Amino acid sequence: MRSVKASVLIFGTDLLGEGYHAVLDNLRERGAVDGVSLAATYHDARDVFPHNPRYHVHRHEGDVAWFAPQLRRYESGLVPRMAGAMEGADVLAELCTRAGRRGMAVDAWTIFLHNSLLATEHPDCATRNVYGDPYLTDLCPANPRVRAYCRELAGDIARYPVRSLMAESLHYRPLEHGEHHERYLIHLPAEARTLLSLCFCEHCRGAAQRAGVAVERLAAAVRAALEPIWSGQLPAAHAGPLLGESDRGELAAFVDVRLRVVATLVAEVHEAMAGSGVALNFMDHGGAMSHVMAGTSADDEVTESSRKLGVDLAAVAAVCDEIGVLGYVDTPERLRALLASYTAALGPNRGFSVALRPLVPDCRSQENLAAKVAAVLDSPATAIGFYHYAMMPLNRLDWIRQTLGRQS
Repeated sequence: MRSVKASVLIFGTDLLGEGYHAVLDNLRERGAVDGVSLAATYHDARDVFPHNPRYHVHRHEGDVAWFAPQLRRYESGLVPRMAGAMEGADVLAELCTRAGRRGMAVDAWTIFLHNSLLATEHPDCATRNVYGDPYLTDLCPANPRVRAYCRELAGDIARYPVRSLMAESLHYRPLEHGEHHERYLIHLPAEARTLLSLCFCEHCRGAAQRAGVAVERLAAAVRAALEPIWSGQLPAAHAGPLLGESDRGELAAFVDVRLRVVATLVAEVHEAMAGSGVALNFMDHGGAMSHVMAGTSADDEVTESSRKLGVDLAAVAAVCDEIGVLGYVDTPERLRALLASYTAALGPNRGFSVALRPLVPDCRSQENLAAKVAAVLDSPATAIGFYHYAMMPLNRLDWIRQTLGRQS
């Protein structure tokens, strides 16, 4: 069997609840993996934890850091807040030390722009829809202060002895999957949701205008396209486009600007890490969008979903060290198709990492996981990450070890 790097994603609450020794021994001895990926920053969520001795249902302390930020770095004014549960300790530093003694690599899984805390404290940095409504769950990648914060955060984490920085949400985000409770109690077609996902803040408008996009005309057209929905006049069976043909051309140009915004931001983040020896892994959410974005299917060409998030895979791959693929699909056949799409987009000689979930709704048997790992090994992938230690029954570590064909 071809050998690849294998790791498991964890939370700081795993280490504090179960103890560093217990978690790392479980991963190394029972799971037979050689790496651990800590959520160095994480967003709001409430999760079910099968084996944490402190709680089985846990609401995360959202948008906090599980490392000790060097506050002097953050000239942007956007400053990570340390997790209160750490009580002044540095969980990432401690993990690096303890994992290193076991010969295990550490990756810093880092959430960048999906941050309700910072967006609420700094609403001028939040994304805004065509009506000017702020989305206080997300920072805008075109905003200069936000871009500075991303560079500062990356440079801060890159001073740790980690193998890679796994950059999540370093791009625009969809309308859905932001708040704890989201209600859409009217017919809201997929195209409408896409239009409402577009950021029209002053910085996105400015970038588009400099590229020659008729932004005000496009914004007016988007509002006009949405009006039949607000008035209840759009039939539920309506299947045609909401935006007119000429306006769709302007929208395509606007989307191209978003692609450049994200690609240049990734390049800036990569440059901020220069000389550290830490690799930048850009986590592309295209493979997970069917779970959270209306109108998106697990069978869609993955680049279509990525583009909705402002991600040009080839352009981003050119300015980072590795693309992280989220293989969050149910069947091995769908995973093979997904990996083939990434291989076509990136080129057959460009490796990538793949995250799999040995959990529902993706995986209900060890056989399913084994077939998916085989699909990964048949692709150019160089690493597999398993999501997520906190949420899996511990027997899933046995599945992982046996599937990888490793001895405990």
